[in-house]
Amino acid sequence: MRFLASMVMRGRSQAVLWAATLAMLSLVFPLISILSSAVVALVTLRRGPREGALLMVLAGAACTILAYLALNQAVLAAGFVLVMWFPIWLLAVVLRISRSLAVALQAGLVLGLLAVVWQFLQHDDPVAAWSEMLQPIISSMVESQMLDQAHEQDFLSIMSYWAARLVGFGFFLQTWVSLLVGRWWQAALYNPGGFRSEFHQLRLNRVLAMVTVVLMLPNLLGGDSSWTFLDSIVWLLLAGWFLAGLATVHGVVGLIGGNVFWLVGVYMLLLITMIHTMMVLATVAIFDTWFDFRARLRSVSYTHM
Repeated sequence: MRFLASMVMRGRSQAVLWAATLAMLSLVFPLISILSSAVVALVTLRRGPREGALLMVLAGAACTILAYLALNQAVLAAGFVLVMWFPIWLLAVVLRISRSLAVALQAGLVLGLLAVVWQFLQHDDPVAAWSEMLQPIISSMVESQMLDQAHEQDFLSIMSYWAARLVGFGFFLQTWVSLLVGRWWQAALYNPGGFRSEFHQLRLNRVLAMVTVVLMLPNLLGGDSSWTFLDSIVWLLLAGWFLAGLATVHGVVGLIGGNVFWLVGVYMLLLITMIHTMMVLATVAIFDTWFDFRARLRSVSYTHM
């Protein structure tokens, strides 16, 4: 990964080449879009907003031409790279100016909120819209015998419900993970160890914690379980708190000199019971806004020196 970052930073043409190539590959392997966006983040963080914007324009033009020649889909390609790169460029600018991951994370939540609002502006009933989009995929699963026809409508309903619910959640996580990769690359090349220290100190504020708890109260008190706009906002906020909780755990393990296997265990739990582990980490981060576990550990360590 550091090799890729060093190749990107050799010059503008190399950065354009890598950003465009990774963007085109992400059409086949979607997760590669994280690396393509991270290229934009790295260039913006290191060389400034103007250079990052120029990279988007040049790499976007390259993607558009390639998509037109190969797929005759120039407009689609231009829209794809704009949606993929512009948010990460904005967050990289915020991080470059603020020098704070917490501020950048909160800016990411604002972008996620805009994604949720956009979904509601586009569709009166987002669940029905997702059901229409997912129907051909579910039908193909039935035809290939990957899914029993008797369960087709139930599965479609569940998938549509969760897809509508997690638009902001997914948009935020993908964008912010790209930003973290870009920041990690920057530190690896120019400030070894800097990213670790910065991530370990990530902590959100009490106002956001109180807002999150208030918005969660209807669900916590056993309210209506049907999907609403508010539900999407809650899941978006939980994504932010999950990342803050992950930073808290990393910071605590680092302060106590814990074995790396503690962190391996956390990531294993994420793979096995993702939702439950994310909720636990989000809860830890919310409590940390009041108790500041890392500051308490630092003071204890200092006292015993």
